[in-house]
Amino acid sequence: MVGAARTRDVVVVGGGPAGSALAHRLASLGRDVLLLDRAEFPRRKPCGECVNPAAVRALDRLGVLPAVLAAHPAPLHGWRIGAGAEGFGGSFPRGESGFALPRAVLDRILLDHARAAGAEVRTGVRVTDLLRDESGAVAGVRGVDADGRPVEIPARLVVGADGLRSVVLRRLGLLKRGPRLRKLALTAHVTGMHDMGGRGELRVRGRECVGIADVGDGSANVTVVVTGGHAEGVRGHAADFFDDALRRHGIGAWRVDDVLATGPFDWPIRRAVADGALLVGDAAGYYDPFTGQGIYRALHGAELAARTVDAALRAGGVTSAALAPYDRARRRAFGAGERVQHVVEGVVSRPALFGAVAARFRRRPVLADAVIRVTGDVSPVRSLLRPSLLARLVW
Repeated sequence: MVGAARTRDVVVVGGGPAGSALAHRLASLGRDVLLLDRAEFPRRKPCGECVNPAAVRALDRLGVLPAVLAAHPAPLHGWRIGAGAEGFGGSFPRGESGFALPRAVLDRILLDHARAAGAEVRTGVRVTDLLRDESGAVAGVRGVDADGRPVEIPARLVVGADGLRSVVLRRLGLLKRGPRLRKLALTAHVTGMHDMGGRGELRVRGRECVGIADVGDGSANVTVVVTGGHAEGVRGHAADFFDDALRRHGIGAWRVDDVLATGPFDWPIRRAVADGALLVGDAAGYYDPFTGQGIYRALHGAELAARTVDAALRAGGVTSAALAPYDRARRRAFGAGERVQHVVEGVVSRPALFGAVAARFRRRPVLADAVIRVTGDVSPVRSLLRPSLLARLVW
């Protein structure tokens, strides 16, 4: 068996934005951090690839924004929701903008940033299980390296940042119930799109939604969200379904890479901490954001986790109780936004209701801006409750 002789302070499982950001922050604080990922980088990920304004600020706080901007991401000043004259558009405030760029580029930059801070990075390692001590607390990870050899790595803390179908989450037993296939997403890059004017687009046709974002270099990310009974029918036919969706939504472009599928998205968790372990990013409970909130949640969740983890390590114990402040902070930070997102999803998925709301938003552009700013994490959810805004919604 191949393994590390010493016990690490932290083993982070997963090299996406959440894992790399947390590894960077903890390594910068002098912690002995090992980051593991089963993939070799750069690698594609099924994702809308949008970074909202709050995530841009988080990248700045992480100290990696100059490197990301040097990759020439496409600017994102707001969103248009709906098709043609039946839709509406909303903008971020002046001076606030997001951007979009391929995850293969963003994730590589973040991983290199973690490595530069002192975190050790090992790719090609597939984590399969957790090590436990005599009390049952998590004490490390077990897995297989790129050559198929077993590895065991002891650690004071294990962080599950391994995404939607997190192995760490499942081994911790923190999933409330099995996932439900309410919808799945098909993602690919296309070329030949019209100038999008610095806005992302969410095109709605019946119950089907297609998200489009310019990611620079003449290409765009297209994500087709498949709901209900159609989800099962896509299996084995993802590319055909994706290409047909381009035609159905009048997208005059052609695909330049393979279609990646992801889902189901319904992975509710009981909590994000356990004795010796913590979950961040999509592993800490996923919902389906429409306008670039996923990467913000990953980056900000890593910020919240780093504060709690460092304090727990300094105090000498990483029990569930010691890590609980992170779980509470995560719920405070993201709970209200999730509820708004569920409302947005409910409106968009009901054609008649969406038509009525879109018509009102076209007549009252300030309403559209308010919603886009909340979903972009620029404005707090409570801003939607301002009396002046509610009056415009009613009248």
